[in-house]
Amino acid sequence: MSNTTNQLNQFCIFYQNCRGIRTKLHTLYMNILSNNYDVIVLTETWLISEIDNNEFIDRRYVVYRCDRDRTATSKKDGGGVLIAVLRGLRPALFNASVSVDSMLPKHIEHIMVEIPSAKKHKKHIISAAYIPPRSPSDVYEKHFDLLLDYIVDSGVDNFYIIGDYNTPDITWEPSLCDNSDSHSSPHLSSIGSHCVRSILSSFLGTLNATQYNNISNVNGNILDLFISNVPSTIRIAADPLLPADPHHPPLVALTGMYQTITPMNRRPLSKHNFRKADFNAINLKIEDTNWTELLSPLSSDACLDKFYNVLDDIIKQHTPLSGTRTAGFPVWFSCSLIKTFRKKRKAWIRWKKFGNQVDYENFSYYRALFKQRCKQSFDKYITSVEDNITKNIKHFWTYISNLKAKSEIPHTMHYLKQKSDDPETICNMFSDFFLSVFEPASPSLQQWQPPSITSDHDILISSMHFSETQIIGELKKLDTSKGPGPDGLPPLFFKLTADTICKPLYIIYNKCMAEGVFPKVWKHANITPVHKNGSKHNVEQYRPISILSALSKLFERLVHNQIYPILHKTIIEEQHGFVKNRSTTSNLLTFTNALFENIDDRVQIDAIYTDFEKAFDKVDHEILLNKIAYNGIRGNLLRWFASYVLNRTQKVVVNGYQSASISVTSGVPQGSILGPLLFVIFINDIKECFQNSKFLLYADDLKVYKIIKNMQDCESLQSDLDRFTAYCTENKLHLSVQKCYSITFTKKKRIVRHNYYLSNSILTTVSDLRDLGIQLDSKLHLNLHIDKIISKAYRMYGFVMRSATDFKRPSTYLYLYKTLIRSQLEYAVPIWNPHYKKYKEAIEKVQSKFLRSMHYRCFKRYLSRDPLLSKYKVTTLEVRRRYLEAMTLYKIVNNKFDCTHLVSSIHYAVPRNAQRRAARSSRLFAVGTCRTNAGLRAPIRRMMRCYDDNLNENSIDLFSSKLCNFKKSVIAKLLS
Repeated sequence: MSNTTNQLNQFCIFYQNCRGIRTKLHTLYMNILSNNYDVIVLTETWLISEIDNNEFIDRRYVVYRCDRDRTATSKKDGGGVLIAVLRGLRPALFNASVSVDSMLPKHIEHIMVEIPSAKKHKKHIISAAYIPPRSPSDVYEKHFDLLLDYIVDSGVDNFYIIGDYNTPDITWEPSLCDNSDSHSSPHLSSIGSHCVRSILSSFLGTLNATQYNNISNVNGNILDLFISNVPSTIRIAADPLLPADPHHPPLVALTGMYQTITPMNRRPLSKHNFRKADFNAINLKIEDTNWTELLSPLSSDACLDKFYNVLDDIIKQHTPLSGTRTAGFPVWFSCSLIKTFRKKRKAWIRWKKFGNQVDYENFSYYRALFKQRCKQSFDKYITSVEDNITKNIKHFWTYISNLKAKSEIPHTMHYLKQKSDDPETICNMFSDFFLSVFEPASPSLQQWQPPSITSDHDILISSMHFSETQIIGELKKLDTSKGPGPDGLPPLFFKLTADTICKPLYIIYNKCMAEGVFPKVWKHANITPVHKNGSKHNVEQYRPISILSALSKLFERLVHNQIYPILHKTIIEEQHGFVKNRSTTSNLLTFTNALFENIDDRVQIDAIYTDFEKAFDKVDHEILLNKIAYNGIRGNLLRWFASYVLNRTQKVVVNGYQSASISVTSGVPQGSILGPLLFVIFINDIKECFQNSKFLLYADDLKVYKIIKNMQDCESLQSDLDRFTAYCTENKLHLSVQKCYSITFTKKKRIVRHNYYLSNSILTTVSDLRDLGIQLDSKLHLNLHIDKIISKAYRMYGFVMRSATDFKRPSTYLYLYKTLIRSQLEYAVPIWNPHYKKYKEAIEKVQSKFLRSMHYRCFKRYLSRDPLLSKYKVTTLEVRRRYLEAMTLYKIVNNKFDCTHLVSSIHYAVPRNAQRRAARSSRLFAVGTCRTNAGLRAPIRRMMRCYDDNLNENSIDLFSSKLCNFKKSVIAKLLS
């Protein structure tokens, strides 16, 4: 039986013209918390896209915005409308056949939200609009004609048209009915602008609607309208969300709405609260259990089942149960504050239902009490965050993440032609979509046997054994902030029982390895969908995140620790992903250094960027196991890997609901420890494809490049691409050709042009692209990248200054700056370090602006750049870039990068005679001459020249100093 009910709700709408909220975000947030409006409508928000909804409205509301298009209007401020609706009302953006925005001028902001009605195929509409002053009458005509079409043609039950219409010439007179009290419905008088008045009169008459706002501003005008077909009472808001504008009195409207009530809440579950468990008693019980006698006679799977049964009995005795928290209160809400909030909410509901003055006074009392306690709780939390920022950074990041948008699954989802609001059906829709990316398993795979392989590799490893010391060491490294896996046991439990639980784990892990078995229980994953982009209601716009059991990942970690040093020497040097001492920086340094030097030699380099479609999910298991064997893994360990890869299952879990379990027929386990290493092994033989060109990999990100002097070179590169296409077919890898690109790097005027193909499809040629976070253009000016990181840093600067409004200490702001803003400006610095002064100054302005704003916020006065740098002991970003380049050079010459290409790029200046050898040469490196500025900007050459010019002295030893000592010496020299 459905629990859906139809009832007439007393409906409360708050409206205010804000005159900008960007500087009032925290005030707005706290005031919204203190009230219980069903709908909040704001006009003139002046918001920008970088400001997230969670920064000023709490999670009770779904927020819809229409910010001003500043590009189209050429206006920096003004405009913008917003509608926030309680989630329980199940709001959605109004789905019109024609976009509202496309039919109105760009300086008109308008948004419409729909709420389900109790009547079949009907809905309620809330419209918010802002029309600037002195707009021509045809703007009003077009706006109200659109509203009329939507309301008449779209099955609208009740409608509420609210906004700042800026019609001071229109006069509204009180109705003669109802004794004309102050709250009766006004009607149009014969006075005012004839055109706009006639448009409004026609609109109201056609829909049998009324304009209910009769509250004038200081000039005796009514600029804000509230039009509805439902009787509504309008009052001036006694407690507005923001300081009131005298030209736009804030309004509260009480109205009625028939609505279908079908809220989708998180399924209530009871779970063991391990943070309140008696771990002393648990450890005693585990220690007193004779694990050897219990587990030794059993097989691996039976052994693990017995282990979990015993553990479950112990946990039940000493761990309390707690319900899941579903309220979604801010992280700083205390228990007492939550209780006050609920009492306030209860009093508000009673007042809305019965309208008694006593209930309103009761609500007012709890509202005042909530405001007082809310401020106290928030201040206490902020102080705690600032006090513990260096001791326990988790609280700080929790505060920051609490201000950012959180991905939530909407109550209604669709996949292909299916649409549903049933939680379990939605879970199965996600499961079907995630299943669709897998490749079907080979029929012979279930009977797979280790092949007889003759390879260049000897048998490198065939078995493993783990000691209790190794197991305890990994147990104590577990991250206790992680949640439980499919077995319901969080890492916290295993970390606090490490010394006692290592005994049964020692037996289980070694038994599994001896039998060549990975237990079935640990081959199951819970999948959490995470939104990527596009519509949140579309299942296909989500990616899966796998949640695995803590003990299965611990097992993988133990195997990885032993097998990685052995397999590392077999991994090709071109692979920089998931390989120790290689990274995006080493990949980019190798590539861009070659590009700059070749451009300096006035040659052309053609590069092909490829994109695999769901590469990690489409790895064929049979091919993978054969390649694991080829790379020297045999015996029990190979059988263990076969058991690890095969017969895995997963199910989607959302809000306590779950899908049916499905089989994972391809791919390496997502979220696992061994998965990335297995993928690297799988793709390790790709080098055979590129006989005429060079290539670089970062996991599945592949780029192929070659010096092009004539058409024969293009054909040689194409032959490599043909071999690569054949390789993908043979290994059942799928290319997303529409996302593969070719680019030509050169400054030559006469370019050898050629169309390259992959899978018989011509590749799109581009003039710039993003490579591992760096925006590269065909002439390697890198100005596009510098512009992007400056823009990104400014956006993050805005976020930090908004989210940290209540912090008081400069140290907190500096920490935020270094981790969130400066890090944006220093990623892969050796590749793009600017050569020209204008770019250096543009980057420096970001830091100067932040320091100036921070200092003013903390001390209410301004300082110039140099005193700020001195006061807060911050170096210029140019000095920081020199320091980071020196650190990179140190790592190259001391083999901290596992990359011979980089080491071979270093050239040393060799003295010509014994006397000069005795006295140290003035220059350590032989940099060579350059033809162009591109040669000067080559990363390795620039780092060598910078070291010789600034750091080449006896106090700085590049070769024998420890890294920490070298850092201190470099910093001291650069600051001197």
